[in-house]
Amino acid sequence: MPQLKPISVIQRPDEVILLGRALEATYLDDADGSVTALLQVLAEGSRTVAELPAAMHRRGFTVTEDEMAAAVAALDDVGVLLGAGADAGLDPATRRRHESNLRFYDLYAGLDRPSAQFQRAMAAADVLLLGAGGMGSGVLQSLVGLGAGRVRLVDFDVVEEKNLARQFAYDHDDLGRPKVDAARDWAARYSRDGTVVEAVHERVTDVDAIVRLGRGASLVVCAIDSPDDVHLRVNEACFALGIPFVTGGLLYSTLFYWSVEPGVSACRMCLELNRAEQGERMPELAGQSVVLPMGRVNRATGPVAQLLAGFVTMEAGRYLTRTDPPVAAGVYHTIELADGMRATRDPWPRNPRCPLC
Repeated sequence: MPQLKPISVIQRPDEVILLGRALEATYLDDADGSVTALLQVLAEGSRTVAELPAAMHRRGFTVTEDEMAAAVAALDDVGVLLGAGADAGLDPATRRRHESNLRFYDLYAGLDRPSAQFQRAMAAADVLLLGAGGMGSGVLQSLVGLGAGRVRLVDFDVVEEKNLARQFAYDHDDLGRPKVDAARDWAARYSRDGTVVEAVHERVTDVDAIVRLGRGASLVVCAIDSPDDVHLRVNEACFALGIPFVTGGLLYSTLFYWSVEPGVSACRMCLELNRAEQGERMPELAGQSVVLPMGRVNRATGPVAQLLAGFVTMEAGRYLTRTDPPVAAGVYHTIELADGMRATRDPWPRNPRCPLC
């Protein structure tokens, strides 16, 4: 039973405008009012395609079942239809808990893929999350809220008082505890019978360790910044595992995030090779040295950590549910927090000399 999504429908002389998303509008000719009548019938979501002609006849329009099938297919193509009662396949507790998640998935759902299918994909996800600090703990909280099936949380640090300013999975009772244990316990309290969090108290140092930790995972989120070449190590490990990874961070006042899908997007090694080649073409930069190194200063406030975790988890969700294509695959996204929140996106190409790609 096709049903019109809860969208805005505006009627004007001889046409109807469908507002399915903020930046999308569909204009339909409707000189005789038949389209408006069909939309009103579809909004009820109580009839099969075969039953639509009779409902239209009662409104004064004579149409065939083939015409109705074609109209329904056209409306589905522009993304304004759902299958009525599609959530019914989920158990009542899941429907109640994930009501807002399901309605978000409505944006991407259609007659061939209901919102419940996206939720099931999230429930089947297995995420390797490296790091339980500001970004990592925020990503964990979002994944638990989304109903991810399993998260393997890896960190070697303990909860300190300074963490409480931006790492909201912890409280004063957790001070001195391993972060992974405290985060696991938070998840168990927050979502009983929900996401399973496996706590791994370990420092990630090499590619082999990431491969070992990531076997069977759907995706890796890298929320650690050491060792210095950790992104290259995660990149190599994810090629071995055949799974994507998402990462992000904060440099000075610039928030950034990007992702890699092995074999599909350009990878981190491509970026490093591209940068090296650009340096070769800029000899005026050769031989210059840093007089005063920046050092490690953490400027991530609570709102900054939440923003970063949100962007990273949104990108992870695109991979896990395939609502829409990843927006940051081989694309460097930045938000300048101290410069008017200016946002940029900078894709980088595959490098033909990349040994992985």
